[in-house]
Amino acid sequence: MLRGKEATLAGIIRVIIEDEPETQDEIAEKLGISRRYVAKLLKPLIEEKIVKHPYVVDMSKLHKLNLEFDEYIILLMKEIKTTLEKMRDTLLDNLNLAYNALKNNDKKLAEDIILKDYELNKMEEEIRMLLSMNALKYLPRNYINAFASIASNLERLGDYIANIAEEIIHGLRLDENIENDIERIFNILKEMLIEAVDVVINKKKETKIYNLEEKLHENLEELLNKVLQNKKEDLNFYVQFGMFLKDIERFGDRCVNIVDIALELYHNIPRSPIPERLKRGRV
Repeated sequence: MLRGKEATLAGIIRVIIEDEPETQDEIAEKLGISRRYVAKLLKPLIEEKIVKHPYVVDMSKLHKLNLEFDEYIILLMKEIKTTLEKMRDTLLDNLNLAYNALKNNDKKLAEDIILKDYELNKMEEEIRMLLSMNALKYLPRNYINAFASIASNLERLGDYIANIAEEIIHGLRLDENIENDIERIFNILKEMLIEAVDVVINKKKETKIYNLEEKLHENLEELLNKVLQNKKEDLNFYVQFGMFLKDIERFGDRCVNIVDIALELYHNIPRSPIPERLKRGRV
């Protein structure tokens, strides 16, 4: 709860954003305070170009004031982060289901995974709806864009799991000699997902995501080599297995992308413009 000077300053900012006043007298009259006090509070904001004359707020700099304009905003952001955590938990459940379906060649379970993907679509829509609410106009635009992008990336993770389920339905099966490799890879994916969401929720600057990414690709290379050594005559297996590897790789890339978005948002660490697959020399 804001009090005293901070509450008055938040009130001034709100009047400027909502009423677009042309003079300090209009602001003072709206808030029932003196024009001199308005001028005193606005002076440092104008010097830092947070507020420009004739009284327009630079929304990209508003967060520098560290003002909580409304408890409603806090509740909305809490709801957004809670929904991101629900998306994470749903994805973790779906990863476990996909692994079991793959291990046991359970096509019915694979069909259930595809149906469950709808839950993630719905949660992404909930976040987009929350981000469009009027109260959040006090947030910098880059915050709104970042959280929308993070939700979109999480939803895409669900698509990759659904793709794996479809590959199982269309004939993807595991040989016993690679079951342990697949289990390790799924465990790495779960670690990457948990780490990515943790960076977003807790604003972490130090992250193990890049080490996990390297570990994932080392394991994928080992798995691919093992599969190629054990030659099969079934061409469909190689088609399905290649699609499976691509979905696993893209899942990892999206987790890294989520972390990159959060690091840029919270710590001003710029993202690389080069897609993950091109960094690794892959098409």
